[in-house]
Amino acid sequence: MGFALWLDNENRLAWAQGTQEYRPMGAAVIAITGQFRHRDFLQRQSCPPRLKKSFAGFFGSLEEVNQFLRSRPKLRRRSAPAYVR
Repeated sequence: MGFALWLDNENRLAWAQGTQEYRPMGAAVIAITGQFRHRDFLQRQSCPPRLKKSFAGFFGSLEEVNQFLRSRPKLRRRSAPAYVR
């Protein structure tokens, strides 16, 4: 499993895109203060292209994503790698 995370601070949203055993899980969006669940992911949904400069990082599990959201360290904005756009 793997998850890419983008933070839309302007709209207070967190977007995640995941794969499970090399199959795309799709994407999920929640409030930036929330926590992701597997059922939040829709295979037909993808992250908006406008967030490509709001990439927060890659994570090995959904729990790691949620822990990151709980801790909310100061982030520097960076672009998402080309293969996750």
